[in-house]
Amino acid sequence: MSSEFRKPEPKLASKRCSPTIDPVNLRMVSDYLKRTISERPYAFILESLVERLEMDKIDRRMSAVGIIPVPYNFDIRKLSEEKTIAFLPYCSKPFDCPSNAEFGRKSNKCQMIDGQCNHQSCSMDRFIKAAKKLGAKEFHVIDTDSGLFEWLTKKKKEGFTHVIGAACEFAVCYALEVIHGQLGFDGLIITITGDKCKTKKEYAESESADRDRLTFVDEWTIIALERLAEQIGK
Repeated sequence: MSSEFRKPEPKLASKRCSPTIDPVNLRMVSDYLKRTISERPYAFILESLVERLEMDKIDRRMSAVGIIPVPYNFDIRKLSEEKTIAFLPYCSKPFDCPSNAEFGRKSNKCQMIDGQCNHQSCSMDRFIKAAKKLGAKEFHVIDTDSGLFEWLTKKKKEGFTHVIGAACEFAVCYALEVIHGQLGFDGLIITITGDKCKTKKEYAESESADRDRLTFVDEWTIIALERLAEQIGK
């Protein structure tokens, strides 16, 4: 990408956390933000997110296809040069995922993480392949926020510093403060589409049980990720 991704960023500078940070405290931060942010109209949430991410400074070629660097000047080459992990939500699993029969759809099981799946209509498949090419070494399928935060805290202690995270805008609005602000991860946000949660009630229900929603990383975003991976490899 252009050199503008490497300019200093004062407003969204990462706050590096203590290695002894407690996942319970992260959940408390998350719960507080859910109660305050998620009560607002959905349109206002999206407007607030745009401002926080300084979307006007992000390369339009990236944001137009659902890829948002955090901070906006993040150098994507760091993904392969340093330690990177990736995550995406269980709601992006197809209803006929081969892992569902044994583990259930709301689980951290995904055969593609081990390169053992060839589901023809699963966006997780191509997302994981692209993320691996970008530099991601380990993956997590989100079943709950608390499970994600515990995993991220563990990976932070292991020296991982960057993430490629797929989520809906609703989740990003409050999780960004925990993942970027509290834990100090930077990297790429990949916005998903499909049957997304748009209210606090819907999101709370999706945390406790599978509400039979199906989301996905769209084709244009996948293609953009693959092209970014090719660029890093040159």
